[in-house]
Amino acid sequence: MPTPARPTTRTAVVGAALLAATLAAAPAQAATPTSPATGATVHVDALRWVDGQPRLETRTATGTASAARLVRALDADPALSDAQVRTTYRMTPTGSAALPARRLLATDPYLRYAYHLTAVDAYAAWPTTKGAGVKVAVLDSGVDPTQPDLVGRVQPLGNFTGESDAIVVDHGTEVATVVAGAYGNAVGAAGVAPEVTVLSGKVCRKDGCPSDAVVAGITAAVKAGANVVNLSLGGPDYNSTTAATIQWAVERGVVVVASAGNSGATGNAVQYPAAYPGVVSVSASTTSGAAAAWAQHNSSVDLSAPGEAIPVGTPRRSDGSYAVVAASGTSFSAPQVAAAAALLRAVAPTADVATVSGWLTGTATEQTWPDGYGAGMLDVAAAVRAARAAAPAPAAPPAAAPTSPPTTAPTTAPTSPAPAAVPRARRALRPVPVPTRS
Repeated sequence: MPTPARPTTRTAVVGAALLAATLAAAPAQAATPTSPATGATVHVDALRWVDGQPRLETRTATGTASAARLVRALDADPALSDAQVRTTYRMTPTGSAALPARRLLATDPYLRYAYHLTAVDAYAAWPTTKGAGVKVAVLDSGVDPTQPDLVGRVQPLGNFTGESDAIVVDHGTEVATVVAGAYGNAVGAAGVAPEVTVLSGKVCRKDGCPSDAVVAGITAAVKAGANVVNLSLGGPDYNSTTAATIQWAVERGVVVVASAGNSGATGNAVQYPAAYPGVVSVSASTTSGAAAAWAQHNSSVDLSAPGEAIPVGTPRRSDGSYAVVAASGTSFSAPQVAAAAALLRAVAPTADVATVSGWLTGTATEQTWPDGYGAGMLDVAAAVRAARAAAPAPAAPPAAAPTSPPTTAPTTAPTSPAPAAVPRARRALRPVPVPTRS
C-alpha cells in the first residue's frame, strides 16, 4: 500500500476536535495539541497490512526523544508503514439553541425549521430514492439507537475509544439525524437521506478523538459494508496512519466525507481529515445563503451546504425525553453531503468514488461567494438526476408467452407526474426565526 504524500513533516495526529459551533456565538477553534511532558508515556501507532487490510499496531515510549527514535525504527521495518506519534485534540465546545416545543402533527413538527432541506433541494430527490438499503457510517461520539428519528436503523460498529458507553455526548446523534432522520413519522425534522441505515462507531471521547480510534472506526466501517463514511471531526495536523486508512477505504469504493472546519475567520488553516486525498471536504453557508465566514474556505474544500441553525435530534435525556435543537458548524453541513452521497449510491451502486464525488461537485449550484467554498451549494436533486442518467438501466425481465389472445386492447397504467422542479432562486434559504433562551 503506497503511503499518501505528506504535506507537512510534523509528527502529529488527526484524531481531533468535533466541529460543532454554538448558534449564538462564533464557532470555537480546535485546541492546539500539546507535546508530551518529559518522561511521559507516548503512544506511537503504525499500520501492518494483512491481506490488503490495515491493522493498527501501537508501541509506547518514554518521552519525546525516545518516541522519535521509535518512529524511525518502525519506519525502517518493511512490514510496517505510516508510523506516527498519537496526539488527541480536545473537543471543540459544542452548543445549540433551544427550539420551542411543538405539538405532534400529521407531519414532522420541526420541518418548518429545516430550511436546509429546501436549500439543497432534497425533497425533489426523494421520489427517486430516500436511501433505503444504503449504509452510512457516522464515526463520532456514538449514536443513540433509541432516538425516535433513527430507531430501528442504527447498527453498532463498536466503541473504539476505551471510554464508557455510559458517557453520552450529543454530537454523534445530532450528526446522524442530519443524515438519516426519518421523514413523515410525526417526530423531529428529517434527514437528507431519511431511509438509510446508520453504522455507529464511537471514535470520540468526551475530550477528543484519538487517531487510533478513528483508524479503527474506518476499518470496521469498511468491513461492515459501509457505502459512505461521515467524519464531522478535524484538526490542523496531518496524520499518516489516518490518511493511509482513508485511502484504503476510498480504493474499496467507500465515499468519505469530512467537515472542513470552523476557524475560517481565525486563521483558516487547512484541516484534516477533510484535506486528505480522496475525501469530500464540506464548508458551510449561513441561514441567509451567504458564505459562512467562520467556516474553513480554502483550496481543499469541494463544496458547501447550510451550516447554521440546522434542526437536530439529541440522545435520550436523563428524564427520558428527546430534544430537537438548532445546531451550527461544518459538523452539520458535512452530513448533508454524506447523505447526498448515500442517495447517489442507492441510484448507482457500482459507481466509483471519483464518479460520485464528480456528481456532487459537478451539479452544485454556483454562488457569488468568495473563493474557497468549493463548487458551490450542494444540489441533491441535481446530483441524483445525474447519477440516474448515468446508471445503466435495469434489464427488463423476459416476456412470458401468452397462453391465449388478449380479449381487450392493452392499456398503460397512468403514472404520477414528476414533481415540478423549483428554480434555485425561488427556494427559501432563510429559516423561520428561532426563538432563543436568554
